[in-house]
Amino acid sequence: MIAREHHYVASLDGLRAICIAAVLFIHMPPPSGHPWLEAIRNRGWYGVDLFFILSGFLITWILAVELETTGTVDLWRFYRARTLRLLPAYLSTIVLVLAGSYLFEIAQGNQCYRLAWLWPLFLTYTLNIWMAVTAIWPWGVSHFWSLCVEEHFYLSWSMIMKRWGLRRVLWMSLFAIPLVAAYRTGWYLWMNRGHLAAPSEASFFRIYYATDTRIDAILVGCALALLVREARLQGLWRRLESSTWFPPLALLATLGCIAWATQYRWRTETFGYTVMAMASSTLLLAIFLQPQCWIARLLATRPLVHIGRISYGIYLFHAPLLAGLEVKLGFSAQYIEPARYLPVLGLLMLGSVGAAALHYRAVERRFLAMRGPRPCLANSRAAPARSATRGQPS
Repeated sequence: MIAREHHYVASLDGLRAICIAAVLFIHMPPPSGHPWLEAIRNRGWYGVDLFFILSGFLITWILAVELETTGTVDLWRFYRARTLRLLPAYLSTIVLVLAGSYLFEIAQGNQCYRLAWLWPLFLTYTLNIWMAVTAIWPWGVSHFWSLCVEEHFYLSWSMIMKRWGLRRVLWMSLFAIPLVAAYRTGWYLWMNRGHLAAPSEASFFRIYYATDTRIDAILVGCALALLVREARLQGLWRRLESSTWFPPLALLATLGCIAWATQYRWRTETFGYTVMAMASSTLLLAIFLQPQCWIARLLATRPLVHIGRISYGIYLFHAPLLAGLEVKLGFSAQYIEPARYLPVLGLLMLGSVGAAALHYRAVERRFLAMRGPRPCLANSRAAPARSATRGQPS
């Protein structure tokens, strides 16, 4: 039977490193004359969806271990641990952005807002809802939208699992995944009636940034964690665990689905998010079941693991850093001269990784130490690396 404890798997941190690299790649303005680069770059946003899948899987696994061990979920302990893990870097980024906008004397966006007016949205994690309604990218903080979606998940999912139990939550998540896809498709059809092949910008903002239309990727991760723990499926997992063809097929399926579903916006914004998440969950399953396969070993290399451990900070700091580079170096968010592309990309990567590593060492580790051991996970460090990871940001 697959191990049911909560242990560290280094390759999942390596997978986070790939995700954050994709996010930096898509946020970097593209140079002209490189259509192949643009084709790859346009799909880099999927790194955020992989983060969603990982979060759903890891948080559900942690809560499931606690439920099976203690019979309940300590909500206070869970929320406290989430706060100590996520809030320090989040608040530091908010201060950085507000200070930067003041020092650089930036005229905010299209004059419809100023960053100082948005602090209630930051503190309540509702910025993504505001973006979905207004169709505005706020300078330096637009990437906060995904943090809002994850916070909504943390707040609700822990209560749902405590109240409903593992079996009912599994069936609920399996039912909710296609339901969200159908619901999102309804929004798309309604907002783009008469021009379905050419979706509007308003529909993009409403569908891409709102929690209710993007939660299915997280739910796929949740369902995967619960299915792996399902006793009646252990025979299937053992067969896949010993299959040499499963990891490469899972990788090909993931890459193929991403390429196909992102070819046209109508595919992506209807069923595409769900299809891509389900395909990517097979890759996550392959890494989980076969931590010694060549994909997992590649992801478990030391540089990728180190970057993955601080990927949360890289994600937070890279956007305001890029906005500052745009102002100081005088290039546009939509275009950069080809000769400046690689130097600026290098600055962005080095600056983001350096800032995240420094903040993690100087600030975040102090708060992480305050979390203390969780009783049902107390022995996870000593156990062999076998099942779900304890790495950041879980």
